Amino acid sequence: MTKPEVSIIIPAYNAQSFLSETVNSVLAQTHADWELIIVNDGSTDGTLRIAHGFEDDRIKVVDQTNAGVSAARNAGLAASKGTFISFLDADDAMIPSNIAMKLACLKENSVDWVFSDIALCDEFLNPTGKVLEGNDNDTLTTILTNVDPAVPGACSNVMVHRRCYENGVFFDEHLSNAADQDFSMQLAAGFSHRRLVGAYSLYRVLPGSMSKNITLYQKDHLRLFNKARQRGHLNDPRFRRMCMANVYWAIGGSWWLLAERPLRALPFFFKAFLSSPKIIIRPIRNRIWMQHYLAPSR
Repeated sequence: MTKPEVSIIIPAYNAQSFLSETVNSVLAQTHADWELIIVNDGSTDGTLRIAHGFEDDRIKVVDQTNAGVSAARNAGLAASKGTFISFLDADDAMIPSNIAMKLACLKENSVDWVFSDIALCDEFLNPTGKVLEGNDNDTLTTILTNVDPAVPGACSNVMVHRRCYENGVFFDEHLSNAADQDFSMQLAAGFSHRRLVGAYSLYRVLPGSMSKNITLYQKDHLRLFNKARQRGHLNDPRFRRMCMANVYWAIGGSWWLLAERPLRALPFFFKAFLSSPKIIIRPIRNRIWMQHYLAPSR
């Protein structure tokens, strides 16, 4: 059997309300040389039934006990055969030219991975008119400073050459909320890339999606930046203090604005101030909005 050019991986947990629309967006791609791997991550609803219901030989289903979104993506990677890999969350969608345009960008620029902008949509996948644009600056620095979008909605956005995975890029199965950022950080640190201008992914924002589990958000982001320090990305003391101030400020703002628990917020605001006193002049509302909207709901 000929290997597909592109493998598309969808991790799916209790996604029966959205999965058909997501898969249909893959079936509508103008580039047809792909395989789709749906990883059912221990769903308790009709997700597995829907996944098996598509009559297309290019669609494969991996069924596993619930292990989390990062483990599901890694399972999809292990099952994939394509030269290029793309990810799509089970409640998002691609516009029809997504795969074709990203493949062309990869090949024309001879880079290892590409990403585009994303269009934010309502719960019915209708575009809201707001587009989150990727960053054309130093992507790794943008991720670490934790202020502006770097690779928005990475795991419904990026396309990656297989050699990245063969050289050690994988999903940290201890991360959920910050898995996209860790994935992007690994790619940005070691592999060439290009931003494709334009929104080629539709990112569904569900009601209540700003009310994430702040405890998980806190745990994941502290782990993420501890990993960044271990990797040597924060060796410069001044840069490290600025980055950690932004992280603490964002965690504190999450407790204050989203959880409405100011007593949980104050220690993080204090840590942020100690790391970089200038942090107090920086607004937090837009930053919190972006980070929590783009955190996976799983």
